[in-house]
Amino acid sequence: MLELKFNKRSYSENVVRQALYWMSHISSWQLTDNEAEWIIEFNKNSTDVVHEFNRLLNDYLLREKLDKKTRIIRESITLAVLESVERKLS
Repeated sequence: MLELKFNKRSYSENVVRQALYWMSHISSWQLTDNEAEWIIEFNKNSTDVVHEFNRLLNDYLLREKLDKKTRIIRESITLAVLESVERKLS
């Protein structure tokens, strides 16, 4: 059994759960938490598990940061396209 703990201020629940989803083929896992930490128990105790989970955490953390930084511009583009379509249909 391998137990990993991560600070909730560093990783959102969404990031942790998305990374865990992709870990299911490597090891079964259980997610619990307390006020400050995400606590993950993997059935397989291996450095490969730790490395892969950290890789996935970093990947989804980066995706989350990019999503936050680009949300306004993506919404603006979507609005402009919808307004253009509406004008053409009128």
